[in-house]
Amino acid sequence: MKTTLLLFITAITLSSIYAQEDSSFGFEKGDFTISGTMNYSYQNSESFRNNIEGESYKFETKGHNFSIIPEIGYFISSHLMAGLKFGYISSKTENYDNDLYDFSSKGKGYSTGIFGRYYFSPQKRVSLFIELNAGYQMIKTDSDRIFQVNNLTTSTDKNESYNMTAAPGINLFVNKNLSLTSRIGSIGYSHIKDSFNDSDGDIGTNKRDRFNANISLSSLYFGVLYRI
Repeated sequence: MKTTLLLFITAITLSSIYAQEDSSFGFEKGDFTISGTMNYSYQNSESFRNNIEGESYKFETKGHNFSIIPEIGYFISSHLMAGLKFGYISSKTENYDNDLYDFSSKGKGYSTGIFGRYYFSPQKRVSLFIELNAGYQMIKTDSDRIFQVNNLTTSTDKNESYNMTAAPGINLFVNKNLSLTSRIGSIGYSHIKDSFNDSDGDIGTNKRDRFNANISLSSLYFGVLYRI
């Protein structure tokens, strides 16, 4: 939390300094922008455990997650930008438990949404902004489970969510057309629906609503924005 507050104080200080230093950068009414974020994470871990007979066995996990979300924006006024975003999501996970239990899953999905962003000092090199988002996301995951050699179970999980969030951020122009953006934290609401079915004939659906407020380094996002 202290680190987060320090980042905000630094951002506000930089915004104040650059706002006084140079006014040749910034946004104007009628500008179009292309931007986006990309994320990739990879996991590979091993652990050893003992069963009730005292025998040691290995548990291994491998996997990766990838997402890319391009955005298109248009400045309705010098302060206010409205835009559309589209995203692609994929994931893969594999678990091995001493050759007795194997699990693998592959997921693919997409996201789409609209957003509005208000810049507090749009015609300066550095500007703080507040962003509002409304969107939909769907991820479908196919899984295989093998227990004790030949006992195979397959399943399909589908996750759908409708989201509304608000997040603060900062924009820094590198030159007159290219800028770096960063968002940290969010406050939002999500309506989530999970459904599944498997080869044993089991089916199910779960719906839930969630409110969240997250302001930490784990929710720090970076992106690049290009003004056309």
